[in-house]
Amino acid sequence: MSASRHFTGDQPADETRAEIQADIAASRRAQRDLMQAGEYRLAETMRAAADEHIDELTDLDNGTWTPKHA
Repeated sequence: MSASRHFTGDQPADETRAEIQADIAASRRAQRDLMQAGEYRLAETMRAAADEHIDELTDLDNGTWTPKHA
């Protein structure tokens, strides 16, 4: 999952949005795979990661998103 968006402040919003959406999809995919493998504790961490990315996307849409480390 991409975290580079948190280290630069000059990335276009559309590019940031695409990265966040890709991270959401990857987290959900990993969550499903882990659940199928019976790794429910790890699946829960991926659910939490997806929720964090959804919050990021909401912030971006509201105009309040900022990089964490830039």
